Amino acid sequence: MLLARSLSFAIFIAACTSSVVKGDGDGECRLWLGPSHLGTDNDPEFGIFAGVDFAPDEIIPDIEVAIPLVDWTEQFNRDTALKNMIVEFVESQVWTGDFAGAKWEGDQNTIVAIPGIGNLANYHSGYHNVDWLQSAALLRKPLDLFESGVAHPARGAITPYHNLTMKATEHIPAGMELFANFGETWDNNQTMEDSFQDKLTRWDYQHADQILDAIIAFMDQYDKDLTPDLQENILDFMLEKILGTAVGKRAKVIRSLIPDNPKKLKAVKEAGGTFLYRNNDLVKSQKWLKKHAMCMDNLKVGPSTIPEAGRGAFTTRKIAKGDVVVPSPMVHIANEELFNMYEIIEKEDAKTGDVTLDIDKSNFLQQQLLINYCFGHRESNILLLPIGSYVSMINHAPAGKANAYITWSRHKHVTNDHGLHDLSIEQLAERNKVGIVMVVQALRDIEVGEEIFIDYGKEWEAAWKEHMAQWNKDYEQDKTWQLTADDMKMQYKEKPFEADLTDGINPYPPSVATTCFLRTEDLPDGRPRRNPDGLEIFLYAEDLSHDEITGADMYVCDVISRTDKLTDGDLYNYTVLAKISDDDIVQVENVPHGSITFVDQPYQGDIHNTGGFRHYISLRDGDFPQAWRNIRE
Repeated sequence: MLLARSLSFAIFIAACTSSVVKGDGDGECRLWLGPSHLGTDNDPEFGIFAGVDFAPDEIIPDIEVAIPLVDWTEQFNRDTALKNMIVEFVESQVWTGDFAGAKWEGDQNTIVAIPGIGNLANYHSGYHNVDWLQSAALLRKPLDLFESGVAHPARGAITPYHNLTMKATEHIPAGMELFANFGETWDNNQTMEDSFQDKLTRWDYQHADQILDAIIAFMDQYDKDLTPDLQENILDFMLEKILGTAVGKRAKVIRSLIPDNPKKLKAVKEAGGTFLYRNNDLVKSQKWLKKHAMCMDNLKVGPSTIPEAGRGAFTTRKIAKGDVVVPSPMVHIANEELFNMYEIIEKEDAKTGDVTLDIDKSNFLQQQLLINYCFGHRESNILLLPIGSYVSMINHAPAGKANAYITWSRHKHVTNDHGLHDLSIEQLAERNKVGIVMVVQALRDIEVGEEIFIDYGKEWEAAWKEHMAQWNKDYEQDKTWQLTADDMKMQYKEKPFEADLTDGINPYPPSVATTCFLRTEDLPDGRPRRNPDGLEIFLYAEDLSHDEITGADMYVCDVISRTDKLTDGDLYNYTVLAKISDDDIVQVENVPHGSITFVDQPYQGDIHNTGGFRHYISLRDGDFPQAWRNIRE
């Protein structure tokens, strides 16, 4: 039946997470969506606020999926000014594929959309208090949705990247807005003119905090011998004479962050440092949150109520009829055609001889996977990507069986900009900020622990019915499916990796490759620094813990030898050849078993299956703006 099949797929599309966060939904709301410190009344931005205190290294309770966009930012998608604006806007809302381990999905580049905190935690030039725990995603346990080597109608229709997890980098008080670490590359691209939030950088605040700590330690050490006047003189001397030597050209800026009154030094420390002391309005009260923000903590992810169907979104609190289940700002993508994927070809300029990449529109391959996570309408080519927590986990039920629906936000402060409804698609494409806000709203009273369902629409159901008919025809006789990286991860969880590469034969399926998480150190004195083939030799850095692993540590590698099973109970150690760059291969010894894994070869993962299901989720016809309907039948 269509109902069973469509529900089954819809829950598959809600790709599961494997991390568990304590206290789901108990007590106070832990995360709020509200007006960001970075916005203004006339030009609001949205941010995430802590509803409770978070300790350093505590997991933020919004563990999400990452949805790849493969080769999407290349020049062939920017061949008009309008397309370029669309791509640049979407690019500002996503992360590089490294964070999820997705950088080998294509040959050119891969970016990933990460809803929830991955999108809504803003950038601040002077500060961050949350950062990715990259190892949670990179070392994630494979999903157990599909039988190894067996075809399934939902293969290629969901993202394999899950468990995207952020943690607190310091104590975060309740009411504080969450600011993410966007990395040094982003910081270095922000000039003082770009850093509109604060002319000071986070390095200025870090230097000021270090100096503040040193001054306080000195004052405490000699407290009994220092009169108030002497304390003032010493502080003045330190700030006027010593500071310039310590921090150089930024001394005047850093000087402005440290009080010249010794009595206020500890107040700065108690406030959480120079940034929070200077920006004490960043911490909002519970009263402010309840008035100006909306709770983003009403859902959690768990096994679906449909047997063998994967996972779905469940309520953590009782939701009354008409109340908001979860709010969701929307990233507008004003040209669905940009999601079409074609064969990429090289094109040579007849005059200059320069070679550029182009697409062969006579060879359509598939649509980008992200379309499955977007909302759209049959009379428009605009797509809306929901970035509210766990909205992408909400599954389908047909009309009459859904317990919620999605509509425009009418909240006074987290409101949808209804003026955008009057813009044409072209005008909307020119807007480079998120202004569209929708909410998932309860159609009836919903009890704690109920699964949330919305109606994906008749077009979606018809597309799924057509997909199932074709799938049954294609796989009626043979349901064999090529092995994926996730299959190989499970096979080699404890089994030793192959080390016999005689004659260069790949011991694994051609659709996968081995990769290593590597940081290295030099060999001890007395050992040759190069192997017989002239490649440099390094040792695996023993102090690299799994929690510290990042996507930047991940390299394609080949195992060339292994030790016997280790006597301390660990698995094996290996010698590998690692491809550090296109032109540089090195040999690394003593690589532990747990630092080797598998990835799908470019364009070989399930999401590149040309028969994979693709269709947006339909918005209700009565909600969809007339001005956006540019494809009328």
